[in-house]
Amino acid sequence: MAAQPRVAALDWSAVELLLGLGIVPIAVTQPENYNRTVVEPALPEGVVDLGLVVEPNLELLAGLKPDLILANPIQVATQGSFLSRIAPTEAVSIANAGGDPYERAKAETMRIALRLGRVDEAKALEARTEAILDAAAASACPAERHPTYLVWIVDHRNIVVYGRTSLFQTVLDRLRIENAWTGASNASGFTAVGIEQLATGPADARMVHVGPIRSDAAKALAGSRLWQTLPAVRERHVDVVPPVWFYGGLPAIARFAELMTDLSKRDCPRG
Repeated sequence: MAAQPRVAALDWSAVELLLGLGIVPIAVTQPENYNRTVVEPALPEGVVDLGLVVEPNLELLAGLKPDLILANPIQVATQGSFLSRIAPTEAVSIANAGGDPYERAKAETMRIALRLGRVDEAKALEARTEAILDAAAASACPAERHPTYLVWIVDHRNIVVYGRTSLFQTVLDRLRIENAWTGASNASGFTAVGIEQLATGPADARMVHVGPIRSDAAKALAGSRLWQTLPAVRERHVDVVPPVWFYGGLPAIARFAELMTDLSKRDCPRG
């Protein structure tokens, strides 16, 4: 068995990718928040905490003598000269790379796997992800294929909505569910809009909130007349699923597919 490479990951997308390849990083930023926000693959206890994503402890990192540092493109652009003095540094970028998000995730996973000698593990991860997507397709329920908004609520007036260039779209396509949002989205596949913009969508649209709704937002929505007039809210077609790391790769796609498959199985009429 190949020796475990000593890799430090300064960004959660890199952490997720490494764990998907069966590599436990020696150090990461904000590990407790990773396990709450990314959730899967879970980060084991004992990994060194490098502090904030926006300001990792480079002195502590240097003392760990990693073989490789994985970071996001912004970290490499702003701190690359310092990081490269500690160890070779690679940027991991899936969400902002353009093109189909599923193909981006596979390509980036294989690129890092080649760098770390984990090609077989990358192929296995890709095969597991494809199997989960196939299972999602098999569970697709023709009677319940309502157009669906995928959202994250900011407050009683604003909402983040995920568009057709997001990693979530891969799963909607497999389930043959139309993305109810037809407007523009940014390079990462989402956009922030006023809640009123969801009122003009399909009358039979459903809404899936990705991640728990914050208590303060929930209280504000309870008294929002605008929120109550949305067709999905009025018809009680709003679901909340656990968090999924939107900037992630294959593990995030697989996790979202399983969550949406559970909803599909729940809602599909049994004949």
